[in-house]
Amino acid sequence: MTWHLLPKGRTKMLHQIVTATGVLLTTIFIHGVAVMLLFRIGRGPLTDTGKLPAYMRLGVSCFFVTGFVIAHIIEIIVWATAYRLAGELHNFEEAVYFSAITFATIGYGDITLSPEWRLASAIEGVNGILLFGWTTAFLFKVSEIWFSRRAAQLDVAQP
Repeated sequence: MTWHLLPKGRTKMLHQIVTATGVLLTTIFIHGVAVMLLFRIGRGPLTDTGKLPAYMRLGVSCFFVTGFVIAHIIEIIVWATAYRLAGELHNFEEAVYFSAITFATIGYGDITLSPEWRLASAIEGVNGILLFGWTTAFLFKVSEIWFSRRAAQLDVAQP
């Protein structure tokens, strides 16, 4: 008699979940490093907002946005690489396209994974939502810091 931890057919699902969770944790780590680096590099302009003219604040904002776009592209490539290593999709370009559409939760449906890996794409969609949310929260906080400091300066400047 052979004992199985999971019923027959469920091991593929467990393999998908474990693999996708590993990729998810990798992308979260990448995003955390991006947040840390962008904050360290942009910390000066964030603390000296009163001294920065508007065009400089715009430049710093563009720097943050560009940094996060690069981070998201890297995260999409990590997912695409995982799909290719799993033998899914025909080539790397198709894997990157599928991953970008899934990560951004657009979901055209023109390319799909095999039934053995489709659960991973759902996990990627959740991953994308969370990382875009993290990016949005960071950018919102930067704007909030700048506007609150600017408002405080204007209040002090009035007689």
